[in-house]
Amino acid sequence: MNFIGWMYDIAREQSPGEDYLLELIERSARAGYNAMGLYLEHRFAYPSAPWAAGPGCLTPGMAGRLSKAARESGVRLIPFLNTLGHMEGFIRAEGGQWLAEAPGRGVLQMCPSREECREFASGLVADAAAAFDDEWIHLGGDETHQLGECPRCRERAAEIGEVGLYAEFFGRLCREVIALGRRPCLWGDMLAKHPEALGEIPRETVIFDWDYEEAPSETSAMFRERGFEVVLSSAVRSYDANWCFLDETRRVIDSHRASADQSETLQVEADRTEVEQSGVEQPAARRAGQLVCAWEFFGFSAFESVLPVVMAAGRRISAGEEWEAALKAEGGEAFARAAEILGSEIPRLSPFLAPGGWRSLREPLLKHGDPFQLWRAWREDARGRVGDRVLEALAEAGNLIGQENPLRFPVDFHRACLEWVRLVERAAEQYALGETGRATALLVEGARVLARLRPGLERIAAGGGSGADPVRLDGLLEVIERAQSNIRAAPETGGGRPAFEILTQAGYTPGDQAGWPAEGPASGWTTKRG
Repeated sequence: MNFIGWMYDIAREQSPGEDYLLELIERSARAGYNAMGLYLEHRFAYPSAPWAAGPGCLTPGMAGRLSKAARESGVRLIPFLNTLGHMEGFIRAEGGQWLAEAPGRGVLQMCPSREECREFASGLVADAAAAFDDEWIHLGGDETHQLGECPRCRERAAEIGEVGLYAEFFGRLCREVIALGRRPCLWGDMLAKHPEALGEIPRETVIFDWDYEEAPSETSAMFRERGFEVVLSSAVRSYDANWCFLDETRRVIDSHRASADQSETLQVEADRTEVEQSGVEQPAARRAGQLVCAWEFFGFSAFESVLPVVMAAGRRISAGEEWEAALKAEGGEAFARAAEILGSEIPRLSPFLAPGGWRSLREPLLKHGDPFQLWRAWREDARGRVGDRVLEALAEAGNLIGQENPLRFPVDFHRACLEWVRLVERAAEQYALGETGRATALLVEGARVLARLRPGLERIAAGGGSGADPVRLDGLLEVIERAQSNIRAAPETGGGRPAFEILTQAGYTPGDQAGWPAEGPASGWTTKRG
């Protein structure tokens, strides 16, 4: 396999220092990777967009020094941009609102029709090309689901179709990359959905065909048949987990590896046949590669806790090392066993924690900022034997690792969530009995349990992780304080007492017997994928 790489998402609240990134480059080489990608979005100080550069972002100077160090270590350092979809970091910054495809209807995508937006994308590419020296520049191109929403795009889409908007935008941008002496790269999801767009994409383009559940064998074969080099792109399944779904991670990476190996064999045979028939040696332009993505380390998630898994994947892909041995080599024996507990055994114990949900513990705290939503969702599992077994497993994992182990925070986070849910359940029982004082005391105890996460969150932030998570924790504690006030203000006896489930919802107003503005059904909140 001629390309074995991994990609670090620094766009989601990450501020890794230069020394740390140098360590990652060196560690990548030792693990068998020959490429490392930095997914940038707005977390790079583009000279053409100075208003988008927030504190702690990667600078052009850092990129240049890191590129030189990577080259000396035998590792390619590839910039991963986004130039159409996933532009929210630019659009939500003061000075970038004008880029939005559909102001007021979502801010994920830039308009592909306005010339000033096209020039903006060209500026990002030129900035990246000046700072990074790798042959490849990844232009993004995934999940552009707002095509045709603005009036100008809607009018043009009536003539050339939404796929025409996409093909025109990226065909032009890819040609600009080639004119700079580089090779453009694109994610493959939109091109797989609209293969007619491939006619506008130069064949020098490398397509990163991603699928985080199965190997995209059919689409990658289609891309190769059309003359494109393909990198099969898998992921460490931490983005949708409370830590990482380890079984799913191993399965999907192995499936991509097998598919890439098979594609490589078929392509070598096809090239040999072509040489025999034509007598002309053909370049290995359509050989397969593999990328391991590491996405979204924010919202009570720590990149360092997943890094040994990422590096173990490099050993697995490059040398065929067994997963258990690779995890021990990268994280140590205690890490490997605790990872098995946290990433495989615990998800099997609780249906709520199993794959198929979406950050079941993290999402109520991250997206909704409401710890009581977690209680409403998990109370059935957490309060009984299932919860006991999860606590037993967490105790085993916790006893294996020291305070400095990368898995310490994920273990503590799981435990804090379960203890919180159980304390809220007891508070609800006391409230039903008219014991409002005991109910509020239990919520005070629950707040202390969640507050124990602060040192871990602050340490993660100090190491280049999310600086917003300690603030998110403050918001959760404020929600608990408001719930305590609502309980104290509620009558202890008599008719018309608001239910505990209503009192603890964010929209509840004291004195509102029917709980009209309370958010969501009192019966519970559920997660859905996607």
